[in-house]
Amino acid sequence: MSAAFGKITEEGVERLRGRIGLPRKGSNMHQAGKMRVTAETIRRFALGSGDDNPLYLSREDAEQSRHHRQLVPQSIIGFLERTNGASDGLPGCHTIWRDARYTWQRPLGLDDVLDPTSYLRAVEIIPSKFGGGRAVRQDYETLIEDESGAQVATYATSWHRFERDGAKRASKYQQRELAHYTPEDIERIKGEYAREQRRGSDVLWWEDVRVGDEIPFVVKGPTTEISKFAFESWGGAGGWFVGHKLAFQLFEKHPGLPFINEQGIPEAPVAIHWSNVRSQRILGLPGAYEAGYERTSWLVHMLMNWMGDDGFLTSLTQRYPTFNLLGDTTWCRGTVRGKDVLEQPIDGKRHAVRCEVRTENQRGDVTTTGEAVVMLRSREAESRGA
Repeated sequence: MSAAFGKITEEGVERLRGRIGLPRKGSNMHQAGKMRVTAETIRRFALGSGDDNPLYLSREDAEQSRHHRQLVPQSIIGFLERTNGASDGLPGCHTIWRDARYTWQRPLGLDDVLDPTSYLRAVEIIPSKFGGGRAVRQDYETLIEDESGAQVATYATSWHRFERDGAKRASKYQQRELAHYTPEDIERIKGEYAREQRRGSDVLWWEDVRVGDEIPFVVKGPTTEISKFAFESWGGAGGWFVGHKLAFQLFEKHPGLPFINEQGIPEAPVAIHWSNVRSQRILGLPGAYEAGYERTSWLVHMLMNWMGDDGFLTSLTQRYPTFNLLGDTTWCRGTVRGKDVLEQPIDGKRHAVRCEVRTENQRGDVTTTGEAVVMLRSREAESRGA
């Protein structure tokens, strides 16, 4: 193994910069090549996200909607990156996801074939308290086309890479305690689940939305190892999720990938996302943490509930100021910040609503910030036949 393993070096950074702008296709750790959206894909991804929207899970209900087919949660495009900061360059350095920007040109659903191409757009050495002094920022963009070659979505991400030893020494999260709940706490969360509102086929008209309106919340959690496995394993075995001979073949091909667990066994680093002990030992964090993909699905869940079957989520930006730890409970919230009439329609609509979105945990920490744009039907425009 190279002496530079787990280290940020000028040579490693320059090697990464040599990949800027190169199209990356093929397989990644989650999927192989193009994705064909099947009913089973939709079911597994929706259930793994804890989202029981009938547009995803009921063929009959979905076919009676304006879409005339089952939809898939739009957050699924996060799993179409061909490469990102978790696997590209700087072997042995750990990765933290900092932000994501999604756009969609149309709803995605049953029988779509999604063909992604990913690009490394920028590489920069930056200061980092968490990284023990410095980190490397890696920015990516993924363009997603359908079977006809038309662009249907884009996905951009930014990642920070750092030396694991530096992170352990400098971790600012060491004093944060893992969540503990009383029976009364659990009853309160059950009551919050019972308050979830789904608009469904009841149209949310653009004219009826007011700046300052609060979007009805969605609660998720407390996160457990089981809930994390449900989400992480939606795509089935493959990539890093292999065992036995296939795991040894994977580590032979990528010797810098595994860490050595507490029993002396090489294991893919994704395991830190469901093991408190491993995350504490390797990174100096209080416990295992969710990488960010789940929070995207949770915010999409909230926005879909609010805008109803006739709305369309056209963009979502997220930033991750802190970790979502194993055991945390998360409230997804949003506020309407503006309304616009666009010159060019998106999904056949011109009337846009701009929203601020966020997630908060049981401590009151804001764990995600962001913005979303939703397209709605206009009562006035339809009365004019526009």
